[in-house]
Amino acid sequence: MSTPVVPFATFDDAFQWLASRTNYETMATQSYDERTYGLDRVHRLLDAVKRPDRQLDVVQIVGSKGKGSTATMLSSILRAAGRRTGLYSSPHLIDARERIRVQGEWADDALVAQALSDVRPHVEAAAAAGEQATFFEIHTVAALLTFAATECDVAVLEAGMGGRLDATSAAEAKCVTLTSLSLDHTAQLGTTVEAVAREKAEAARPGQLLVCGHRPGAPAGPSSALPIVEEICRERASPLLVLGRDFDVEDVLTAYSRDTGAVCTSFTLRHAGHRIHLATPLLGAHQARNAAVAAVTALETEWAHGKVTEGDVRKGLRSTRLQARLEPISTHPLVLVDGAHSPASCAALAHTVKAAIPGHPHVFVVGMARDKDIAGSMIALRGVADHVVGTTSGSPRAAAPEAIAAAADAAGIAASSEPTSAAALAAAREHAGPDGAVIVTGSLYLCGDVLAQRVRDGDLS
Repeated sequence: MSTPVVPFATFDDAFQWLASRTNYETMATQSYDERTYGLDRVHRLLDAVKRPDRQLDVVQIVGSKGKGSTATMLSSILRAAGRRTGLYSSPHLIDARERIRVQGEWADDALVAQALSDVRPHVEAAAAAGEQATFFEIHTVAALLTFAATECDVAVLEAGMGGRLDATSAAEAKCVTLTSLSLDHTAQLGTTVEAVAREKAEAARPGQLLVCGHRPGAPAGPSSALPIVEEICRERASPLLVLGRDFDVEDVLTAYSRDTGAVCTSFTLRHAGHRIHLATPLLGAHQARNAAVAAVTALETEWAHGKVTEGDVRKGLRSTRLQARLEPISTHPLVLVDGAHSPASCAALAHTVKAAIPGHPHVFVVGMARDKDIAGSMIALRGVADHVVGTTSGSPRAAAPEAIAAAADAAGIAASSEPTSAAALAAAREHAGPDGAVIVTGSLYLCGDVLAQRVRDGDLS
């Protein structure tokens, strides 16, 4: 006779147990196949807890970059439309509670602890039989349980990696949003954008809408990745809407006020014969594209509780709040925090800094994981960065600060290194001077560390 499992008394107890499981982020050295990353065990866990995903309108967000921004904007739009909305995202910046949100706020500790208590006996029974569920798989199921327990109408699930084998793909979704396609997680997803496209587009659900933010003709290696998305959608009879073909953004303007700290990106969305003027407090032309994808997802999905209006989209985008996306945290010098961590996202970051934050010098504090394309990311910053200070990202897979500085130097950027993020930020502020700008980037782990310093020490200015 099995010993009954005692429910967790607190969130901290529950999360400590969760953190002791095989961690999703440490699986990079394992083979990327159905045995290691497969969905069967996630389906079994969902079945064991009575399929909470079937009580919700689920939208899954996949893509190479822009997932977090798009998921947050979509969640905000749905709340503006009167939907009770759950948002599941990763990784967290400062506190693990950030990953599961209900109506824009951290889910109640007791409810998350209860959800983990509910899934725990099934996880441990499977482990006794030799099947180890991962941190991300367990947390995904717990998030869905939490959303169902709080009577959410909608759950927005940000995928962790890929799509075909991502734990969020086990949930029954009404729509999939594919934000962008570029090289990322190449050890698992493949070394060409076409291979990445196939892994991510495999998240498409038969007969359900897929909204794609990858433009026709966008740079994607030797040939376009979009035909692969189109092929998979045809096979699954999934309606497909593509940015630049079925909807588009025009008249993009970005602005930052050094005096007030206010940021804004305004644009026109061309969709279904309409031109809708919109704005978001997230900075950059890439955020206009992310906002357009979120808006079209909201407008085109058949929600159980009625349609979303253009007014809902306008209100939701205007009220979106998201950390570490060119987030200003101090002035003189201006310090911004951004989670770019690939050549594509660093290129978008560089474009925005050049367009919206004139003046020099631009000093970048960079910490990245060893398995990222550090050299390519430094090349993307060339022409905008006047100096790079390499530091540790805070990740267990962090590259050495000296390696980042060497990559910047090889890209033709003046560079130095510091052993800690605090020392790197101090050095960068000195390089920038009161009229320059410091941009902290390369890893959400680094962003979280800098934001946590701000929480501990107060305003960095």
